[in-house]
Amino acid sequence: MVAREIFGHLPQLNIRTGNQKLRKKLVGPYIARYYPEPITKAARKTFPGYTTEKEQRRLDKLTRLRTRGKGPPKKGAGKRQQKRK
Repeated sequence: MVAREIFGHLPQLNIRTGNQKLRKKLVGPYIARYYPEPITKAARKTFPGYTTEKEQRRLDKLTRLRTRGKGPPKKGAGKRQQKRK
């Protein structure tokens, strides 16, 4: 074990020790830095009526479908509920 302290090598035991994986630099912090934090939570706290573009498109589509009568049914008024009656 003195050789390990001097040279930094493990003794040759002909078994896998996983030392290569342990010496490798961690990737997690770099990946976490690459993807920025979404601002939606903070924006909703400061601006109560805040919606993202994607949400706004979804809401617009829903209103268009509802005007034509093609939107989702109200809660408790779906197909299965009508079969029971």
